[in-house]
Amino acid sequence: MRRLLIIAFLVGVFTSISVAQTALNDYKKMDYISVEKENIQQFLNLFEQELQKTYKKLVESGAIKSWALYHAKFPGGEENNYDFISIITASDVDSLLNLFNDIKDPPFIPASFADNLSQKVALNCSVIKSEIWKVENIASGEKADKAPGKYVSMDYMEVAPGKGADYLMLEEEIAKPIHQERINRGKMDEWHAYSLIAPSGLQYGYNFGTANFFENVSDLEFGFTDEIMKQTMDENADVTELFDTIYETRDRMRVELWERYLYVN
Repeated sequence: MRRLLIIAFLVGVFTSISVAQTALNDYKKMDYISVEKENIQQFLNLFEQELQKTYKKLVESGAIKSWALYHAKFPGGEENNYDFISIITASDVDSLLNLFNDIKDPPFIPASFADNLSQKVALNCSVIKSEIWKVENIASGEKADKAPGKYVSMDYMEVAPGKGADYLMLEEEIAKPIHQERINRGKMDEWHAYSLIAPSGLQYGYNFGTANFFENVSDLEFGFTDEIMKQTMDENADVTELFDTIYETRDRMRVELWERYLYVN
């Protein structure tokens, strides 16, 4: 019996590692969408009844790996100029962009389905901006092959020119083990580190990001506790110095809380 339990445990561990590894170097197309208050229900109906089926077909064909629609909860209202975020994940950036290559259509509508959907969508919303991100690192648990947590805290970082590799190394060596322990304790679902592929430039405001996935908003409060720090770091490590090193490589420009509305994988 004990042997069977050990085998089951190891299978779960290696499955989690395998899924995380296949997600590394994926690309995410994020479209930030503004919807007038009086059009929100019609907009959501359109996504539920038609667009969700469209993305499902793309997943089944292997063209994309997943799609999600998030509601930007905080900041909300006039503090934010978009209401929803459409996120499409694929393993090949060229194929991903080729799916959305018609300049006449909203950028989150695949060209092959545009005739039936573009006009309906355009009447209900406008796209504020579009971005392409690369997945650079992941910490995950048993739910790695399922829908991510219901809530995501999206942190936008500005890393000094030439410091990108240093920043990612610090995320790997310091932040990731702590997030993994939070996942192991059931206080977090996943953690992702991203680099922004496009657009770019000093004036854009950020070039890296982290996404922290939770099932409950209350789990946001369960952060980097002393107990977790001791569990994941060398007992001789100078925690203050380590985090000062991270802070020297990046500035956290903006933090938003999103709620998942639809998901297809």
